[in-house]
Amino acid sequence: MMYEARPLTELIEERAAQSPNKTALRYKRFGIWKPMNWKELHDRVLNFSRGLLALGVKPGDNLCIIGDNSPEWLIAEFGAMRIGGVFVGVYQDMQSREITYLVSASDASVIVVEDQEQVDKLVSVWDQLKDRVVRIVVWDSRGMSHYFERYPYLIHMDDVIAMGREDPTAAEALDRIEITPDMTCMMLPTSGTTGLPKLAQISHYNMYVASTLLQQIHPVYEWDETYSLLPMPWMGEQFTVCRFVFSGNGYNFPESQDSVKTDFHEIQPTLATLSPRMYEDICSDIRARMEDAGFLKKWIWSKSLELGVERADLFLAGKPGLRGIKRFLYWLAMFTTLRGVRQRVGLGRVRMAVTGGAAMGREVFTFYIALGIDLMQLYGMTENCACATCHRKGDVRPETTGPPMPGIEVKVDQEGMIWVKSPTNIKGYYNNPKETADTFQDGWLKTGDSGYFDEYGHLVVLDRQKDLMFLNDGTRFAPQDLANRLKFSPYIREAVTFGDKRDFITAMISIDMENVGNWANKRNITYTTFTDLSQNDRIIDLIREEIQKINDRLPEEMRIHRMVLLPKELHPDDEELTRTRKVRRRIINERYKEVIEALYDPGRKTHELDIQITYMDGNVSRLKATVKLEDI
Repeated sequence: MMYEARPLTELIEERAAQSPNKTALRYKRFGIWKPMNWKELHDRVLNFSRGLLALGVKPGDNLCIIGDNSPEWLIAEFGAMRIGGVFVGVYQDMQSREITYLVSASDASVIVVEDQEQVDKLVSVWDQLKDRVVRIVVWDSRGMSHYFERYPYLIHMDDVIAMGREDPTAAEALDRIEITPDMTCMMLPTSGTTGLPKLAQISHYNMYVASTLLQQIHPVYEWDETYSLLPMPWMGEQFTVCRFVFSGNGYNFPESQDSVKTDFHEIQPTLATLSPRMYEDICSDIRARMEDAGFLKKWIWSKSLELGVERADLFLAGKPGLRGIKRFLYWLAMFTTLRGVRQRVGLGRVRMAVTGGAAMGREVFTFYIALGIDLMQLYGMTENCACATCHRKGDVRPETTGPPMPGIEVKVDQEGMIWVKSPTNIKGYYNNPKETADTFQDGWLKTGDSGYFDEYGHLVVLDRQKDLMFLNDGTRFAPQDLANRLKFSPYIREAVTFGDKRDFITAMISIDMENVGNWANKRNITYTTFTDLSQNDRIIDLIREEIQKINDRLPEEMRIHRMVLLPKELHPDDEELTRTRKVRRRIINERYKEVIEALYDPGRKTHELDIQITYMDGNVSRLKATVKLEDI
């Protein structure tokens, strides 16, 4: 079925014409929130696109963007679209070699970057880029007074906008460019859990229809407020951008990564679209604070949460809510305790909370519903614009991702593979016909995920099909599901579980440095480094107790029997995680092969770990540490 669709750039033009003075977005500078109305946004996009043409950029060229979430990213994004071009999202924490790969793979002729940090990365590899890249555009030039003279290929975004405003030839050239819905408007890197990321080619039609379909289920209104928190190159945030121009709601940007929590609290958005990891972090933060609270405060919180969890369990089971005195006590708890907790973490006004992109444990779902927040999950991926299945209001089952969305077909084949047929399925992968042909077959997207439909018509996603594991006794388990249960603990930052073709399950844990550090400080436990803290006997006992709590709720064959605490965080710079913070299991298996084998040797109590680590600036060194192998 074909849907009517429009280019996304037309939506900005329409908003500017109909509501020129309405605030479109807010951004924070030096602690002060500043508004930008639709006319201002439209004019800056228009003049930036004209400026690109004045620079010599050709209609249809590709443009890479690297930086934190900001209005300038949107201006560059829609400016590229306006000249019939394609913007390519690049994660701001990528290293020079990763950026070089994406710039080369995308055939980008222009790179738009945020600041000196990103420019320095590009300067270090300029010899590899100069034959294809025309200019590097910078939007925050603080500390770069001498850069523009030294590197003539640099230009400030304001200068590009000024060129567009003053060049009548560029204006005439822009007017001759026709944008149609079927044109590619963006290329986003896939997660790259199995290797180098592919570039997904996404059209205006894909994004417009995705917004249309979700609007039928969960409408967004002009008075709604969203907060830009997910990375801009991630489909989840681009979907939020598309709904912003589609629905005309407010869109808010944090001042910096350091002020994300503070700014989120100040905005108090009505819509929250966060990754499972972010919801887990908020949950862990709340629970860690309450663990350290005084006796009375902790007791009140505990009793309030108990009532909330009881109500959540009834809701999730489709049963009537609390009755009588318990109902009264819950509402008392909501007004005296739970609402205040929501307010403190920025969720005080949220009317709809959505997550997707990875599995989320039942415990996390229950926690938010206990706080009175309607948390719903959708299932999708970059290749179908995050549109496949979605929970409906009042029909939420935490183990599922909901039934298929309107106009979308989802099937599970005999091997358990999930396939999706949708008008939001993308064109394919840029310059990669082999992967395109393998992934898209007869209009169906092969997701690579394993799952099934439950008796209510909800899709249950187990894990990546290649990652499902079987114990020697034939017991099947999803390692990601176990890891999500472990990460419900405020003291566990990341977890990887093992057990394929083994007799029992083991876990590799990366502690949450902040929460575990606070716990240690309050108990006068001295430590000097992450490694020192992770191997402390009392910390090991703490994590063992947390895992035992999970084990108590699992069948015997699914319980974790041994563990090791890593002396470092799992990190994208070491290729252990993707830039969207998903575990790269193949890399983990190779990098920690000896540790994993040691976990399955009952006589081993320690292991001498010796691995290479990479710093943010690209420098490398070796980490040598004795890690303890513990029974649970």
